[in-house]
Formats: sequence, C-alpha cells, structure tokens
Amino acid sequence: MDLMPTPDQDAIRDSVRAYLEAELPMSRVRALCGANADAYDALWRQAAELGFFALGLPESQGGAGYALPEEMVLFEELGRTLAPGPWLGTVLAAHALAAAGHAVLPRLVAGELRVALCVDPWGGALTARGERLSGTRTAVLGAGLAEAFLVVDDTGVWFVPADGAVRVDAPASLDATNPVGGVTFTEAPATALPMAAAALRRAATVLACAEAVGGIARTVEQSVEYGKVRQQFGKPIGSFQAVKHRCADMAVRAEVARSAATYAAVSVRDAADDVDFQCAVAKVLCANAYLQNAADNVQNHGGMGFTWECDAHLFVKRARAFDTTLGSRRAQLDSLVAGFRA
Repeated sequence: MDLMPTPDQDAIRDSVRAYLEAELPMSRVRALCGANADAYDALWRQAAELGFFALGLPESQGGAGYALPEEMVLFEELGRTLAPGPWLGTVLAAHALAAAGHAVLPRLVAGELRVALCVDPWGGALTARGERLSGTRTAVLGAGLAEAFLVVDDTGVWFVPADGAVRVDAPASLDATNPVGGVTFTEAPATALPMAAAALRRAATVLACAEAVGGIARTVEQSVEYGKVRQQFGKPIGSFQAVKHRCADMAVRAEVARSAATYAAVSVRDAADDVDFQCAVAKVLCANAYLQNAADNVQNHGGMGFTWECDAHLFVKRARAFDTTLGSRRAQLDSLVAGFRA
C-alpha cells in the first residue's frame, strides 16, 4: 500500500489549486455567502470543464478513470479555499448515477446540475413507497443551492429532483460559506439507485475528511504567513518561542490528519477488511486537528483573529460544521468501541 502521492495526483493538485486561486479567492468566497443559486452557475460550469465531477468516473462514461485517492486531492484543494457549494453531493451523485446508467449523468458532468447530499439522519426516518419518497432531513449542506438530492438512507440510495414535491427551508447556519437547509420530501418522485449505501457513506466520509485536511493545512499557512509580518517588540512574532511551538504543533496535526485520510482513501479503494475502522479513525483525527488548528490560528492572529475582516474565523466555523457532519467524534468513537467489544 503506497501512500505517497503519484505524479498524476501532483498534477491534479497543481491544476486544481491554480484554478481555485485564480477563480475562487477568499473575496469571492465571501461574496457567495448568502448568494442565490444562480451565482454558482459559472463556477460550476468552469469546474465541469476541468473535469471536477468526472474525475473518478470510468473513461467509458466520460470520466478520467481515476479513483478515490485522486478525488481526495480535489477535495483537499476545495477545503483549502473554503469552496462553497454542494461539491460532495455532486461528485458522489456522479458515481451513483453512473452505476445506474442514469440519463441525467451527462448534465451533471457538464456542470448543469448541482446535487446536495442527504446522508445524516437528522429529521427522522424516511418512507419509500414505490418510486415516491417522504420524510424530512433538517441539516443538508448546500440544500438551497441544489437542483436535486442524493439521499443515502437505510431504505436505500435515491436520486430526487428538487421539484414541487420537495420543500427546502433555510435555517440559520453557523458556517456562512457552506449553508445548510432543511429538506422535506412529500411523496417526491425518486429513482432508486443500485449503489450500496455503505459504500457511499465511506466515500462521503473520506472526501469530507480530505476537505477538512485542506482547511487544516491552510490554517498552518495562515499562521506562518502572519507570524512573518506581524511585529511585536521590534521583531516578527514568529521569532517568539510560544508562537513557533504553536505553529509546529499545528503542522504535526495537519500531517496526522492527512495521513489518516489518505490511509482511509486507499483502504476504501482496495476494499480493505478494516475499511470502516479506518474511516472512523480518519473522521476523529481530522475533526480534532481542524478544531484545534482553527482555534490556534485565531490565537496566532491575536485580537484580529476573531474579527469579520480576518479570514481565520471562517475556518473555525467550517471546522465546527465538519465535526457534526457524517457522524460526530463521539459517534465515531462509539463505533470504534463497539468494534473492539465485538
């Protein structure tokens, strides 16, 4: 099992980073906070032209033929820029639709369709009657920006267009760069997809962890950059031992999170026997690292760190949102303990 990046993965990283730095700087991320879905159209089409949504699809279906570790590289870069929008749901929907040979797949790959992921069970059980789905999900990332929903539930995996049978509410969201919404399905037309719910949950966890890894790494970069230019007592604050040690600890946590997420991605790709264990470990370590690094980044920025003008607080909010997505740290630790007891 080789965990080192391949030349192809390095090329993907360089290409995606160059695009996001040019087209999605933090100023545009802030401008998209609270924006209507139409504001994402151009961004989605450009991402589609670069192959974001087809990266892991077979070449026979218009994809690049890569696997989950390469998609992890994409999501790490998305997390580094705090890219808003339902990226996770759209990429996973591409896989699920491709497995079913669904006719809507070309529209998704072309950037004409945004899909939000309904995977967390908040809101209660869903009811499936034939090709109709009813129920509620109270916290769906990017719900108000999507034209369809990928529902992963104990009843199965469903593709649900956002038509008149779907109501989307917009509750207050801690993370303005990644808004959540409540979704109510009322006998909504739904297509059952053959992909296993467990497989989609694993892939969702790995890609969410990869996105967190990007944010974790960016907090380290921000602290180091600020430590070089902020002067105190006539010296850069980065020269002081307390700041240096804090930045070093942040760098260690970033590498731990990246290693755990990479190992989980390779475990999913290779269908390892302990794949669920590795996914749970990655989620716990990435959440711990993101929360602590985001807090330390604010501390390194001193009194400026928690102001709206400084970007540091945006990573605190994204870290909090990540911690409650796809199973909290407590839920993941409970699953690990249950495995040991078994």
